[in-house]
Amino acid sequence: MANKEDNLIPFVKGQSGNPNGRPRKSFGVINAQLKAKGIEALSKTDLVEAYSLIFNSSEDELKDLAKDKETPYAMRLIIGELNSARTRSKALQDYRDYMFGKAKDSVDHKIDGTVNIISLGTGTKPTE
Repeated sequence: MANKEDNLIPFVKGQSGNPNGRPRKSFGVINAQLKAKGIEALSKTDLVEAYSLIFNSSEDELKDLAKDKETPYAMRLIIGELNSARTRSKALQDYRDYMFGKAKDSVDHKIDGTVNIISLGTGTKPTE
């Protein structure tokens, strides 16, 4: 009988034994696991409605929701961002952009100069 250590390959010093790391779970696998636990997907309409309700809630109501462990974790994170003076402005901008679309930036500029029109292959001189 062969020794169990005969088939082993020694690690190279300074090199990971698993360079690619543990394979990530696909969204499909994670979605199936969450659905098996009874968690339902949130539609965009539901999310917009949730934001609207948050924006119409009082500070005390939001703080109570954030403390309640039955409130979905992502909702507690959103409320936490709104309660933090450091992240509030950015959070409001992100939510506004998500619900109504990002505002388009436009730039007006004027270029002074001369435009030369070159006509190729017609045999005539271009008019000015």
